[in-house]
Amino acid sequence: MAIFERPSQTKTIVDDTEKLICTVENAQNINKHTEYILRVQRGPSKENRWHVSRRYRDFAALHASLQQANIDLPLPPKKLIGNMQPSFIAERQIALQNYINEVLKHQVLALSLQVRSFLDPNNYSLSIAEQALQSVSIALRGDGRYELKGPLNDIGWRPHKHYFLVTDIENRSNCILSWQTYGPDRVLNDKDLQTAFKCLQNISHPYIDEILAIHSLETGAYVVRRIHETGSLRDILYGTDYSKNHLAKYGNPKVRKPFTIGQISHYGYQILQALKFLHEKGLPHGHIHPGNIAIENQRALLMDVENILCGAACYNRARLLQLRRAGAEAADVHCFALTLHEMAFAEPLAEPYADTYPEGIDEGLETVLRLCLSSSARKYGGPSLELLLCHPLFARAPRNGLSALDETARAHLKFPRALKEEIANALAHVEARLKTEQKLVRRSKREVRIQEILNSEEEMKKQKRRAKKRDSMWKSTSSLAETVRSHSASTASSPTPPVLSAEPRDNGHGAESRDNGHCSTATSPSVSGDRSALLDAICGFDKTRLSRVAQR
Repeated sequence: MAIFERPSQTKTIVDDTEKLICTVENAQNINKHTEYILRVQRGPSKENRWHVSRRYRDFAALHASLQQANIDLPLPPKKLIGNMQPSFIAERQIALQNYINEVLKHQVLALSLQVRSFLDPNNYSLSIAEQALQSVSIALRGDGRYELKGPLNDIGWRPHKHYFLVTDIENRSNCILSWQTYGPDRVLNDKDLQTAFKCLQNISHPYIDEILAIHSLETGAYVVRRIHETGSLRDILYGTDYSKNHLAKYGNPKVRKPFTIGQISHYGYQILQALKFLHEKGLPHGHIHPGNIAIENQRALLMDVENILCGAACYNRARLLQLRRAGAEAADVHCFALTLHEMAFAEPLAEPYADTYPEGIDEGLETVLRLCLSSSARKYGGPSLELLLCHPLFARAPRNGLSALDETARAHLKFPRALKEEIANALAHVEARLKTEQKLVRRSKREVRIQEILNSEEEMKKQKRRAKKRDSMWKSTSSLAETVRSHSASTASSPTPPVLSAEPRDNGHGAESRDNGHCSTATSPSVSGDRSALLDAICGFDKTRLSRVAQR
């Protein structure tokens, strides 16, 4: 390599939403303390594995950082005496496995930087926030319009996305700045990405939040928006403030305020209108969830429309991997239905689909949820955005007077033709990666089911019965074959020899019978009487008594 040649970047950008699977494999004593060996796997591929060594105090530090989520976690207690005994280490290893399983079961914990840094320290450093602050400070110095006031620590779930409070120098108003590094689905080059950002900054739609400033840098991008004092739709659902830590807000919220059916119809209609507009312009949202929607003056405002261009992974990607279809519209419809479900019950849906609903639910809402979240919709795809807008639940929304706004009067978003093609290619890349991972998930599920069937108790009993039956059949077949072989060998190798009679028989001439046919055999007791008589007649046959025939 030349001295001044720039090294190529070989580090792979990780997906923040990929599921982590952790197994406490072993424990070892090092320098009078115990270290537990963790095998961690990211995603469904078994090739993406690594090992991490952790002490008990590391688990205790993780547990302390997760306490603000207000979720009961079964961390085993500390023991000062006898903690090096093999029996105690074995018991603690099992307890730590139960603990990490419980942590990873909760999505809000599994996606947090604390857990990711604990299991994957190579890709998630606790100093990410400091690096983001440094990048934003340098970028704002060159921009000159916004002044950095300070970070808003951990208000969002994404480990590689950070928020800062800034002040607009022109009007001295406070704004919120979000900085995020590029994700694994980024395809556009720097020039196309900057052009797309300029187009997004000029976007205009009554149900899409305004972008005050957006810029792309070498490692990430930052976006400036107005502050919504009521927070996101999720903050309204759980009665919390937008500036609080996301684990404290969404881990196990004490307040839950589900929306009324009128509000669901009203805001759902507005969200659908915004999604339809984006799809018509060739730019799907791809990141619909209550945290990306703001409510202001009874209007729903979609935020983070730039995420799909930055290549960031969707919050609901783990649920999208369970679907059979991977189209952009199908993904937005599914995420929209998950948002409706959380609005109705003030609790996120644990599974990617649902077939049962509580009694008393509105009939129209239940119909929409079944259209989008049922098992059949999971296999064959849900409805289109146009079909949902025609559903009675949303068709009645414009008649309430609150949603009767002119959506087309200020709607504007225009991309150059060449950029449209590049965006289409980027979306095709995103869909291809999603389809590939969907196949991997289905294959891993089949392997797990096969392994469960093989390891089930009933199957083990069946296998034992089959093996026993095969052994008995083999033994009977072997004994029969051995009997046949021994009988054949004895018959072929040692036939019963003829025995001369003790009393010579007179052949009529007083001569003793000769060996060439005049011998008499002694019959064995096992031979029947008829056979003995036949043998005697054959042995006593005298050819001299035959009369001669005259030859002509």
